[in-house]
Amino acid sequence: MGSFLGVFMDATLITLVLALAASGLAVVFGLIGVVNMGHGAFLTLGAYFTWAATQAGLPFLLAVLVSALAVGAVGLLLEIALIRHFYDRPFETLLLTWGMFLIITELIKIAFGTDFRNIASPLPGTLSLGDLQIPAYRLVVSLFTILLLLGLGLLLFRTSMGLRVRALVQQQESAALLGLNIALLYRQVFTLGAALAGLAGALISPMLSIDPYIGNVFLVRSFFVVTLGGLGQILGGTVVGSFIIGGSETLFALFSSQVVAQTIVFVLAIVLLRFRPTGLLGSGRR
Repeated sequence: MGSFLGVFMDATLITLVLALAASGLAVVFGLIGVVNMGHGAFLTLGAYFTWAATQAGLPFLLAVLVSALAVGAVGLLLEIALIRHFYDRPFETLLLTWGMFLIITELIKIAFGTDFRNIASPLPGTLSLGDLQIPAYRLVVSLFTILLLLGLGLLLFRTSMGLRVRALVQQQESAALLGLNIALLYRQVFTLGAALAGLAGALISPMLSIDPYIGNVFLVRSFFVVTLGGLGQILGGTVVGSFIIGGSETLFALFSSQVVAQTIVFVLAIVLLRFRPTGLLGSGRR
């Protein structure tokens, strides 16, 4: 029983951390259909900004907030300068955001170098649950992820902005005829997605060594999470997709190496998308 509980807890924590990492992409890709290849770079920026802020003496929580806002500001500037001109051209948007990813990665190398950086865990130690020892910080981040996803759900279904965004998702032409500012809604969603990616990078940074390619670890997984869960399914879809990718990888790793487990999970994801191209919770409208 103890072994089963340990595996279940590991899978749950990994699922929620991956859901946090994928939340920004779920907003941008799921709601406005932008294949944002720069998502990994935004996550990396969040980690580096947090490291720089803590080195400057800011408390960790304040550093996380500043980093999320800073990455959101970067996303806003890029949306105004570049992205807004290509919303109706998905292939060009894909290439443009991939170029953003490459440029931001090189700028990070210039500004911070390629050496590994580390941030001390703000909550060192573990919490005991019977015979289990659960990393305290990872548990707090997982609980925060649940609150974050619930907050995004409330934003979409209980606010006027959420109503406008859902109208945009369901029928853009009708939303425009009703007088909605489509350009502003796209800008708000893209900026929110960038800020969420920066927030994820900031919160994940104490768990990993920070380098210019830290975002690569989560980029492909995030795309699988969003597409498997279903585009536009910010709450349920992100959790379901994260469990299939992150939780299943944990289970398969018990019987094989990490590389083999990742390969099995990605093959499983491709098979599922073959038979359910709109995602497990997708409605099929888009």
